[in-house]
Amino acid sequence: MKRFALITISFLLGSLFFFSCQQDLGDLNRATTIENIVGKWHVVRYEGDIQQEYQVEITENTEVDNGIILYNFYNNGADAYATVNDMEITLPSQQLGTYTIQATGIISQDYQRIDWNITVDGEAVTAVFTPGTVAKRLAK
Repeated sequence: MKRFALITISFLLGSLFFFSCQQDLGDLNRATTIENIVGKWHVVRYEGDIQQEYQVEITENTEVDNGIILYNFYNNGADAYATVNDMEITLPSQQLGTYTIQATGIISQDYQRIDWNITVDGEAVTAVFTPGTVAKRLAK
């Protein structure tokens, strides 16, 4: 009977350890994702037939769990606030200048691209972020 109790307790403790580590790995993955996307990004935004290029800077928002700040997200000098979950960025509805914007970005596995689906005042827009600045891209 003691052996059965010991096996049961070992199993329960092992399960507790395993599931505790899973949460830590999730937090570590988000931290790694944020580390890899912080910096300057070249943006190509598509609105129908119109294409616009500009630069966005992503920084970590230490006031919010898994938070980031995207400076100049819609090329109007405003800060957009978003959260990172695995390889997805969620930008909840917020006022950026005169626009109401919400968006979802998918980060590539190599952290070299973020594909965005954006809603601006109810209209669909897409954008692609790649590392670097507009000046570097135009110089090529």
